[in-house]
Amino acid sequence: MEKLKFRALADECGRIELIEIGGLITLETAFQLRDEIVAVVNNLSNHVIINIFELEELDLSGVQLIVAFIRQMDQMKINYRFNWNIEEEQKALFANVGLGIDLFMNN
Repeated sequence: MEKLKFRALADECGRIELIEIGGLITLETAFQLRDEIVAVVNNLSNHVIINIFELEELDLSGVQLIVAFIRQMDQMKINYRFNWNIEEEQKALFANVGLGIDLFMNN
């Protein structure tokens, strides 16, 4: 299995407009994901797209980090949109445990 995939793309002014997160988003990679988020949070554009892609595994610690990131962006008044490129079974699991809305998983 591949480890965490994280990439941030900036505009010509250096403001982060796109964040891509994939691979393992688990307890094993939680510190790395936290560090990646902390490194970009102060350079976010007013509108950010977050793509969740090629997801190998996502556990509660990964979900908690993503929810914390959402709350941080809310506090900073950043507009954001999540694109969840995950299987329908994974979406259904999050919806059934009440996390679909928190993670902006639109059907």
